[in-house]
Amino acid sequence: MKRRPHPNLLRALLGVFVLASLSFWLAGVLDNWEMERHAERHVAAPLKYNDDTCVVTSVQPEARKAGIVPGVRITGLNGAPYTGDAQVAVILYTAQPGDTVDVEFVRPDGSKGTATITLAPHAKPYAGIAEWVALLRDGVVVALMPLVCLLIGYWVVLAKPTDRNAWLLLILLTFPSVLWINPGMATGAGLALRLFWYDTLQLLASPALLLFGIYFPEQSRIDNKAPWIKWLVLAPYALFAGLLYPYLYKEYFAGPAGLKWATVITDAGNVLNVLNLVCIALYLVFTLDKLRSASTADARRRLRVLTAGTAIGVGALLLVFVAGRHFGLKFDSVSGFWITLAGGLVFMVAPFTLAYVVLVQRAMDVRMIVRAGTRYVMAKAFLLAVQTALVGVAIWLLLFPALHNRQPGESALIEGLVFLALLAVLRTGVQKHAQAWLDRKFFREAYNAEVVLNELADEVRQFTETAPLLDTVARKVAETLHVDQIAVLLRRSEVFHLERAIGVPVDAALALPADASAVRYLAMTNEPARLYRDDPDAWYLMAGLGERQVLDKVNAELLLPLRGRNRLMGVMALGPKRSEAAYTPADLHMLQTLATQTGLAIEVAELAHSLAAEAAQRERVNREIEIAREVQERLFPQEMPQIEGATIAGHCRPALGVGGDYYDVFLLEDGRIGLAIGDVSGKGIAAALLMASLRASLRGVSLDNPRDFAKLMDKVNRLVYEASASNRYATFFFAAYDTKTRRLDCVNAGHNPPVVLRCGEDGVTDTLRLEEGGPVVGLLPFAPYTEQSVTLMPGDLLVLFTDGISEAMTHEDEEWGEERMIESMKKCQDTTADAVLKDMFRDVDAFTAGAPQHDDMTLLVLKLEG
Repeated sequence: MKRRPHPNLLRALLGVFVLASLSFWLAGVLDNWEMERHAERHVAAPLKYNDDTCVVTSVQPEARKAGIVPGVRITGLNGAPYTGDAQVAVILYTAQPGDTVDVEFVRPDGSKGTATITLAPHAKPYAGIAEWVALLRDGVVVALMPLVCLLIGYWVVLAKPTDRNAWLLLILLTFPSVLWINPGMATGAGLALRLFWYDTLQLLASPALLLFGIYFPEQSRIDNKAPWIKWLVLAPYALFAGLLYPYLYKEYFAGPAGLKWATVITDAGNVLNVLNLVCIALYLVFTLDKLRSASTADARRRLRVLTAGTAIGVGALLLVFVAGRHFGLKFDSVSGFWITLAGGLVFMVAPFTLAYVVLVQRAMDVRMIVRAGTRYVMAKAFLLAVQTALVGVAIWLLLFPALHNRQPGESALIEGLVFLALLAVLRTGVQKHAQAWLDRKFFREAYNAEVVLNELADEVRQFTETAPLLDTVARKVAETLHVDQIAVLLRRSEVFHLERAIGVPVDAALALPADASAVRYLAMTNEPARLYRDDPDAWYLMAGLGERQVLDKVNAELLLPLRGRNRLMGVMALGPKRSEAAYTPADLHMLQTLATQTGLAIEVAELAHSLAAEAAQRERVNREIEIAREVQERLFPQEMPQIEGATIAGHCRPALGVGGDYYDVFLLEDGRIGLAIGDVSGKGIAAALLMASLRASLRGVSLDNPRDFAKLMDKVNRLVYEASASNRYATFFFAAYDTKTRRLDCVNAGHNPPVVLRCGEDGVTDTLRLEEGGPVVGLLPFAPYTEQSVTLMPGDLLVLFTDGISEAMTHEDEEWGEERMIESMKKCQDTTADAVLKDMFRDVDAFTAGAPQHDDMTLLVLKLEG
């Protein structure tokens, strides 16, 4: 692969070129200004001579008076041997009128002579022409035109430093500066540098034109088949350069050059003139051939614009300076001045055309440029003429009378103020409204597009659904900008899928990953990305084959980032316009505003959809929790058994809809009453499922009327261990109460010890805790348990509770505690089990004072009658 020079190196080279070209232009303009304004300060050349032989060809009166006639050969100046034109330049450009110069010469008969010439002042360059007319013509043709061409050339190369055509264009646009400006009044090293620059650019212009015709905008098919043609033409230029620079050195600094050199250079110059014509002819051949054979419509449009623009610009020069001279146009006359000025202004169409076709990404058709541009310029000129006429009338009616009054009165002052106010109105309000009218009248389509897209940018904020939003945006953009192909890709996880399309087949395979080069570029810059495949940007060069295929399928020419607040929501790909014109900066600005609003609207729509889905999901979850709560309530005892000499009551208050607390009361086969309470680790559905498993395990192992509660708890532990996850367990307490003997057999698996309150004969209440047992169930595969037996006495109160009761907290995180719980039991130990249950819940609620509880609260109460 051919390696291109680094852009920074090329920009440094451009800096050197700018310094040299601007220095040459500035020096020439200053010399021209000096000669036009102060010609009398400088001296005229007293004679003309052949540079190669030093033979005088014509003389001025001051030289003839000194004794010099045509035919003599100059051998020395001011006592020094003749060394070339640079020696003459020093004398002429440093002398003042009245100074003398000594000329040594040899007559045709071989005799030598010496003459002292008194130098005469230089004549005015344009006699009979008003000075301001001459300055205006030369200011435009000699100063302004070359400068504008140079600036255009610099701009093109800065924009595309690695483009070969940009450098060729720079050489072509530098040529006007050496066409109208010569080495001037330079002397010494300045003369050498300016002479080198002048002749080099003169030499390079035609080859640059030939190469530009070959390579712009794509390489000519003729050159592909016969590349030797260009080398055959260009090689003699290198040979001529090898002759030219030694000749110039000898002629200017080591002269005279001599007849041999003169003959060689003259012959080579004639060949070079023929080659210059060949270069121009080949340029036309290559360009006209590519008008028919160019590979793309855009290339053909560029060539048509190039042909039209250069024909107008160069044609104006040919018409003025070639045809005009043929028809007797005198350039030193007033009419000649104005005609050359007009020709120079028309010529400027050519450099602007060259810059346009090289820089623009997609060229407009010539007819569109001419039609819209001509109408706009004519209308603009008409408005300017109207404003000028109004200002003229105001000056005539208001300002002149005021100025002619020797003693201005109050009326003159008022007239002057009225004039200034009228001028301000014309320059601000009228001009602004006239410009807006022009835009609507002559660029109605662009004006309407701006209005429509700006209104659409405001309208998209009202959408809450993605589908109608994308349909509206895509349809309006397509109708407004006349784009036949639009594709919108939206983010779905880490992939951007095709959601809406106009003129593009909907294909599920059309997708871009989030790490695609185009997506990363849009997310990073948040600006529209042009896709010009003939001159692609870096992000397209880094794109993979699959990404390029997707962009080709949607025929993307412009990518718009649809950005939300914090991330890229989607990408809109626009195809080319029907007119095949490029997207203008105004288009990009409007589309970027629209894309930003669309991206935010998509994010809002997705958020609304997500909230609705979340609300629906929450509703389903709440319903499922409600069903689970109803199921869990069915697992609790629905009716308490009637026990002789005792009452039983129980209640569970879950912290969430469902909980992990468990209590149970059921009859065993031998008539005993089974009492159970447990607390499963965790909350919610998971805890409720383990609670149901614990209940089923207990009911299962108690069917055979067990007497060994330690073995019973061991079975329950193994069943729960096998049915639950490794981090799930439950505290559990189980007891069997014999109503005949009041014997309570129990086992405690890590649960809060139930409390028995017993009133002694001395009136003192004793507190018993049922602690015997072992570890929690479900955590270990095997665990030892011990049982405990207690004989309850009439009047005893047995309360089974979970830690949600004892650890209930206030807003200040203060626990109720077992001491307060026991005090609550004591206050109501003479009542029934149901009353104890209600009083204890009332007391704990009074203590927490409405503070939210984070654990289930369960009580199971057995109250023996006194």
